[in-house]
Amino acid sequence: MSSEKNSSSSLTATINGHVLIIVMGVSGSGKSTLGTALAKALGCPFVDADDLHPQTNIDKMSKGEPLTDEDRAPWLINVRRTALKVAESDSQDGTAGVVVACSALKARYREVLRGKHTKLGCSRDWATGGGHGDAHLEGEQRAPTPPSTWRTFFVHPFGPHEVLLERMMARKSHFMKANMLTSQIDALEDPLGTGERDIVPIGLVERVEDQLRTALKDLTAAGVIRPIEEIDTRNSST
Repeated sequence: MSSEKNSSSSLTATINGHVLIIVMGVSGSGKSTLGTALAKALGCPFVDADDLHPQTNIDKMSKGEPLTDEDRAPWLINVRRTALKVAESDSQDGTAGVVVACSALKARYREVLRGKHTKLGCSRDWATGGGHGDAHLEGEQRAPTPPSTWRTFFVHPFGPHEVLLERMMARKSHFMKANMLTSQIDALEDPLGTGERDIVPIGLVERVEDQLRTALKDLTAAGVIRPIEEIDTRNSST
């Protein structure tokens, strides 16, 4: 009985500093499921980027049409801006954190989500508030200026094509069509292969609890979260 309590309590932690955690990946990879579990374990808000798509994007995907970079740019900007606003409104004791589920398939999309300048499409240089190299945008795209200490991590569950397809086929009401999975996999730029930092790889076929344990372990090692047991121990010794 005691071992079960220890196992359960080890899946609870707290934010250390200011951190944006993005659970990324193709459709069917369980981004929302893992993201929700991770946010609950950390006691911080959860944002699903799918809920922030403009209707024009939803209409295209519902027809099985892939989005262009021009379609994605304002959406990605809004994802980061919304996530940081939500995190700041929930901030406690000088710390703030939020977990976001977002596909973020390409390295340049992840750069936008990190708050850095990057070229999306051919018309302009897109950036959003909250990171080094950020720029304010005009009009409705203007972002707040959060602390420069924000760190962005990507948690990436990925696995066999057949598992992803099976999961997508079971989702009857989602606007993303199963026949778009192959194009998403083709578009995916594995962050472990691009030299990006602050990446947490997760096995797709693992239980959600095991995925969560891996994510918490790696985020703890990076210093952006602390297990509750560590905090309790420190408090009891003072």
